Amino acid sequence: MRLTCRLTGLAAAVAALTLTLITPASAAPVAAPVAAPTAASAPAERAVSSVGPVQLYIGGLGSGPYNIAVQSAVGTAADSAVAKGFDPARCNLVKGPTVVNQLPNGYVQVAVEYLCAGDPYTPGPTFMLNRYHKSSDTQSNSWYHPTGYQLQGPLGSLYTYAAPGTTPLYLCQVRGDHFTSTDVNCEGQQYVTRLGWLYTTQPAGVGTVQLLRCLRNENRQIFDSIQPNCEGQIHGGVLGYTLS
Repeated sequence: MRLTCRLTGLAAAVAALTLTLITPASAAPVAAPVAAPTAASAPAERAVSSVGPVQLYIGGLGSGPYNIAVQSAVGTAADSAVAKGFDPARCNLVKGPTVVNQLPNGYVQVAVEYLCAGDPYTPGPTFMLNRYHKSSDTQSNSWYHPTGYQLQGPLGSLYTYAAPGTTPLYLCQVRGDHFTSTDVNCEGQQYVTRLGWLYTTQPAGVGTVQLLRCLRNENRQIFDSIQPNCEGQIHGGVLGYTLS
């Protein structure tokens, strides 16, 4: 009897969590509009305190004698951070140095992983939000192609700064399922990164598409869509409007 009660309670908790996540937060914080960044604008000048940071895990791999391999791995990670618009000084080592392979000549391959957080430099005013999928997860991402995922297609473009009438869009995670939200607190779930800014309402004179939160019937997996019928799945509400 106790086991039955526990299982019933667990099922109810999971159902309540699913219902909470399928409906985007209605009281999402809206960033105060700021002017578009100029070439001279520093990332810190564009940051808004109520806006969550961009957080990206950046790895590096090096080979050779151990000390040389470590230096190479760190250098590779620093180059990757710069390529993403981060000052390497804003990146902290979170994993490694780890020997991942012993080479036949006695040398080694070493891996490191850094977490870069803040507001990286972005060369353009917008970038594309793409949807990626693997068997157990679907995620929307504007920063990189997640390892092991297949590209499913674009979902419109996001602003790289807080344009008037926009709010930040975040990538979040619950268990192994990624989802997007306009809530900086990720609706009580795990924060991953900031993706960019999208319109809160459809603007006049600007080409946009409606970004919807959807839920798959067969496995309750959350995903984003720009199709009005959620591609035949469960409609979970409007997240906002991306640039078409």
